[in-house]
Amino acid sequence: MKYLGAVFVFFFGMVLHWWWSTYFTVWGMAPHLLLILTAAISASSGPIAGQCYGFMWGLFLDVIGVHLFGSNALVLTLVGYLVGSIRRQMDVSSPLSQTMLVAAVTLGYLFSLAGLGLGFEHQAYFAGWGNAFFLPLLNALAAPFVFPVVQSVLGDL
Repeated sequence: MKYLGAVFVFFFGMVLHWWWSTYFTVWGMAPHLLLILTAAISASSGPIAGQCYGFMWGLFLDVIGVHLFGSNALVLTLVGYLVGSIRRQMDVSSPLSQTMLVAAVTLGYLFSLAGLGLGFEHQAYFAGWGNAFFLPLLNALAAPFVFPVVQSVLGDL
């Protein structure tokens, strides 16, 4: 039954991210739900589950995106690995720690995409100052709502 929940979370995450970023933006910005979900799954289930979800969601983002193909898959896989690897050394049970984790991961995600673009396309992929300042805030505000849902649906895989 928990594997059925894992498949549900995977497809529901893709649909929800697409819907939210298409129809429910705030000043043209929306929380990066797949990044938050990858961090939440990695924190609750470990690095292997986080890497699998992150890679597949990253491929989804690369297919619907227009910049360097494979960059989201690589960066979300790294997020899944890093958060899953340090999950025993940090406490993500409180909403404050979840918001801090997601804000830090979001900044790392944005800088990693910029670095990959700079390395492979000779121009940094930069989504604008609004995204750089407000995306970590939007993701941090959404994190306390996403983490309990992931924990209740998936538990520990």
